[in-house]
Amino acid sequence: MKGLTKTLLTPFTLVLLALGSTANAYVISDTSAGALNGTDVGSLDTFLAEGAKQGNPTSELAWVNTILSPASTTYDGHKTEDVVYFETDAADIYAFQLSSGPGHYVIKNAQRIALFENNSEAGWGVFNVNDLSAAMNLPDLQEMEISHVTEFGYNTPTSVPEPNTIALMSLGILGLVATRRIKNA
Repeated sequence: MKGLTKTLLTPFTLVLLALGSTANAYVISDTSAGALNGTDVGSLDTFLAEGAKQGNPTSELAWVNTILSPASTTYDGHKTEDVVYFETDAADIYAFQLSSGPGHYVIKNAQRIALFENNSEAGWGVFNVNDLSAAMNLPDLQEMEISHVTEFGYNTPTSVPEPNTIALMSLGILGLVATRRIKNA
């Protein structure tokens, strides 16, 4: 029975750990970040769309609502200029602080805007520059500029356990069941 349990547990453990490792949490790895260096900024936010520059937050909201369905996003007055962004521990992934914990946000430069859904860590915007067109000038770090970020709606974070936590808990339960069966055999 011990051999059978060990035979079953090893592949099961590997599958659970492999599934658990698919969740990515990024960490600031930018010496210019000062005390923020090493901060966990959550997972990558979802890129939704990119478009031509809009004139003000009201027109940005109108553009956002043409993309989101139903058009229920509101502008709550959070616009940050002179955005400071930081490199993370993954290539081409950058993070910046958000002030209102929005459900969505727009990053803007002189010519374009891009809409993102804020996924995991409401206080941080985390994006991949490869999602954006060359017109955003973001892939080139020498030219990289975000003129401002406009935040829309509020993000009501849901508590979702990490896959690794679920994997470890499942493995522990399986171990208890296997131990009990071995003892009763």
